[in-house]
Amino acid sequence: MAGEVTWRAPSLSLADDAVRLFSDRAGHALPGFSISDDNSAAVVEICRRLDGMPLAIELAAARVRALSPHEILAGLQDRFRLLTGGSRTAVRRQQTLQASVDWSHALLTEPERILFRRLAVFLGGFDLEACRSVVCDDSLARHQVLDILALLVDKSLVIAETAGGATRYRFARDDAPICAGEAQRIR
Repeated sequence: MAGEVTWRAPSLSLADDAVRLFSDRAGHALPGFSISDDNSAAVVEICRRLDGMPLAIELAAARVRALSPHEILAGLQDRFRLLTGGSRTAVRRQQTLQASVDWSHALLTEPERILFRRLAVFLGGFDLEACRSVVCDDSLARHQVLDILALLVDKSLVIAETAGGATRYRFARDDAPICAGEAQRIR
C-alpha cells in the first residue's frame, strides 16, 4: 500500500512489561495469583526464556491454573507442549505456540522456507556474503539470496542491523525463530 510504514515491535522489556503481562494474565487464569518472593525469580526467568514474546508469556501464564511458576519454568524444556491452552476465544493460531509457528511457516513461499531453514547454521548472526557462501546450491541461486533475505526481514523472521557501514543479519530470536506470521497479520 502506498505510504505504508512498518514499525518493528520489539519484545517486551524483561524488567517490567513482560513480568507485568505474566502477572496480569496469570491473575486472570487463577484469581488471587500474585508474584511473591517465592516465585518472582521463576517468573522473571520464564519471561527471559520466552524472550519477552507476548503470546508465549500469555500461554505460559495460563498454565498457573495447573502448575506453579517453578513447574512452568521446568516445563519450558518442551515449550511447544507446555505452551498450549490459550484463550478459547483467541484465533486458533494464537491458542498454542506450535499453531503460531505452523501458521507463520505456512505464510512463507518455498524459496523463503529453504533459505530460512538453511540460515539455522548461523549462530549469532551473519553477513550477506557468508549467507551466500553457505546457503546456495541448485535450488537457491546466489542472485536470489538478497531478495529472499529481504522478504524474511519484511516478515520479521530476520533482523537486519547496520553498524559501521556494514549490515549483519540475525534471527529475530537467535535461539528459536518464532512467529513470522504475526508481523504479516498486523500489516
